Amino acid sequence: MNDQNQYGRDRAQHYAYLARLNFMCADIADEKVGLLPGFEIAAPPPVMTLCAHSIELSLKSFLLQVGVPESEVRSLGHDLVGCWRKSQDMAGGALPKVDERVLAIISDLLGSGGLRYGEQSKLGRVPVYGPLSDLCRQCLDLCNAPSLEDMV
Repeated sequence: MNDQNQYGRDRAQHYAYLARLNFMCADIADEKVGLLPGFEIAAPPPVMTLCAHSIELSLKSFLLQVGVPESEVRSLGHDLVGCWRKSQDMAGGALPKVDERVLAIISDLLGSGGLRYGEQSKLGRVPVYGPLSDLCRQCLDLCNAPSLEDMV
């Protein structure tokens, strides 16, 4: 095995690890902040930010695992829809179905900076935590992110 392949595999594992940590923090934060008034209809912006990063890192981990060079993976930026489409292409369309509406909304919020300022997506919506957390879990499964038990 050449060093570049080993490096890519290690980076993929590191991305998956960070994806899991971001989601764990989002889940814990939603347990507390999600109880505040108004967040029964929309996930809190900090929780959405952590979820968006978890999704991004999960998809990028998957792309590294299937051999996409890290420079190409990084060039996708914060475009979660682009990362998903690239992942589908690399898997020959054989990926599980995800809620692409939630993916589009969180991608728009992440890419536009709306999460930092609590703005709505240009799509006119913000996700509730349930569907957003489901999307995170699907992406974590896709990249075989380690469980908490595997990390400690």
